[in-house]
Amino acid sequence: MARLLKPSWIPTPLVAASEQPPVLIAPVRPPGAWRTWLVLGTAMSLAIVFLGRWLTRRFDRRAFAVRVRRAVERVGGLWIKAGQLVSLRVDLLPVELCEELAKLQTQALGFPPARAREIVERELGAPLDVVFDRWDEAPIAAASIGQVHRARLRREQTWVAVKIQKPASAELFARDLALVRRAVAVLKVLQVYRHMNWDAGMHELRQIVKEELDFGYEGSMMRRMRRNLRRHRVYVPKVFSRYSTPRVLVTELAPAVFMADYIRVAREDPPRLERWLIENDVDPRRVGRRLAWSLERQILEDNLFHGDLHPGNIGLLRGNRVALIDFGTTNFTDVEYLRKFEVFIRAIASEQHAKAADVALLLCARLPVIDTSMVREHLVRALRAWHARALVRALPYHVRSLNSLTLDVMRTLLGFRCTMEWAWLRLHRAMSTLDASLVQLYPRIDFRGLTARYLAQADRRRRRLVTSPETARRTVAAAARVPEIQERVRDYAAFQTQAIRRQAQRFRGVARKVSSATAALLELAMIAAWLQTAAVAALAVHGAFPSWIDRAVGPQVAAAIERLPHLDPQPAALVLLLDVWVLFAMRRVRRELIRRDVDLARHSAAAAG
Repeated sequence: MARLLKPSWIPTPLVAASEQPPVLIAPVRPPGAWRTWLVLGTAMSLAIVFLGRWLTRRFDRRAFAVRVRRAVERVGGLWIKAGQLVSLRVDLLPVELCEELAKLQTQALGFPPARAREIVERELGAPLDVVFDRWDEAPIAAASIGQVHRARLRREQTWVAVKIQKPASAELFARDLALVRRAVAVLKVLQVYRHMNWDAGMHELRQIVKEELDFGYEGSMMRRMRRNLRRHRVYVPKVFSRYSTPRVLVTELAPAVFMADYIRVAREDPPRLERWLIENDVDPRRVGRRLAWSLERQILEDNLFHGDLHPGNIGLLRGNRVALIDFGTTNFTDVEYLRKFEVFIRAIASEQHAKAADVALLLCARLPVIDTSMVREHLVRALRAWHARALVRALPYHVRSLNSLTLDVMRTLLGFRCTMEWAWLRLHRAMSTLDASLVQLYPRIDFRGLTARYLAQADRRRRRLVTSPETARRTVAAAARVPEIQERVRDYAAFQTQAIRRQAQRFRGVARKVSSATAALLELAMIAAWLQTAAVAALAVHGAFPSWIDRAVGPQVAAAIERLPHLDPQPAALVLLLDVWVLFAMRRVRRELIRRDVDLARHSAAAAG
């Protein structure tokens, strides 16, 4: 059996159970048409408030952002997840709105305990008292997707947290996802925040729905993180797989003091908190360093990190130990992107600002047609300014944190219409949520120095790994695979060549479209120029030989020409010469465009062959 939390690590309570607010219970209603009208009504009310405040010049970004957050919390369901996802786009949306949406927590009304019993018994295929010898009817926490009950396993005699999915969650999320899809389609048609990359956002949201509705994902991530974080000296509760299903997740109950309670007591009763720290041998600065180093190690070494380290998910144990819970938001990063991010972090730690600016450009999702040297200059300036602030520990925490650094980089890039990858935004989100705890534990933390120390430790770990006997055996085994590796390198090179060729073909296709469109516009302009030349010539001839024009074109056309302004022969001759010159110039340009179009078609056909 896997090891459970040692009794000697369990701290004394900081907040009594009677001081915790109870979870409010509400009956579960299956989603119906009322759900659609609720969402539409909420959206319309927000739009009316926005227009009214904007037209009367009383619009306040912070107040409106608070109103939006409360509206999303009232609607609940998938809209909370969508709001949390949108809050990542601090590179595009107003900062006030992102900060408020980032506060969205999945706290919600619970559902009746009787329904919870039914779901557990149906999922486990046995009566509740066969599996548990103790079961607390009142839930200890609730969220939009479900609620948590405290129980004790009969066989293992272990207290556990039983997470139960709310009834009709799949139907609710499916209906909400369809509404979100329609809303995104409207935003795309109206070209609202067209740099947002709405399609990628919808993909992220669909993945969130898939993982939220199957607790097997969270259980798998908890088991992996439990193995990884053991090396960080961070505790992750054990998952009891034999009692877990897609709708029920049974994990060890971690009797820790969570940072949410720590922060509340620090604000309301500091002497009480000081006594607890001494009694449990907890040094807040050491805990803060451990959390910061663990997150950096999760990102850069494990490539599997907790993406939602808000105070409710961080537990404090005796002797400066830490426990983490709720792994529903666990992320990893594409290896190539992660290596670039690591180079960026190392450049920051070693004060190589120009190098960090260059890598920041590589981390962008898209770069418009701009002078990158100017962007680089502004990035270097922003990075140097952050470094200067980070050295002054008397400054407020929020202007010295890593979150402040990544936010400054995103704002600088946004000024040049450069948008960030979702991978960067997930990393930024993980660091920003941890800030709420670090500012309480270690407000004068030196992030640059702390990161430099972490990187030194990471390098030592890698050197030990390289020199270990196991690595030596792997090296010998790898040497036998050199021919296979060479073959894969050749395949990779061929693949890259094909990718470059496809990109060239796409570029040629765009160039052909632009060339064809320009040639068509020139053809229309030439027709207009010919008409203008004919009109000028008719005016000139009419001025010199009016009777001849009457006989040539008839009385009706002659009467129309008569109503036009009179044009003397000399100015008419100059206008005609200018029109002829313009016509020949446009004709040469059109021929050149058609010739290049033919050449591009020939090259594309050759590349395709």
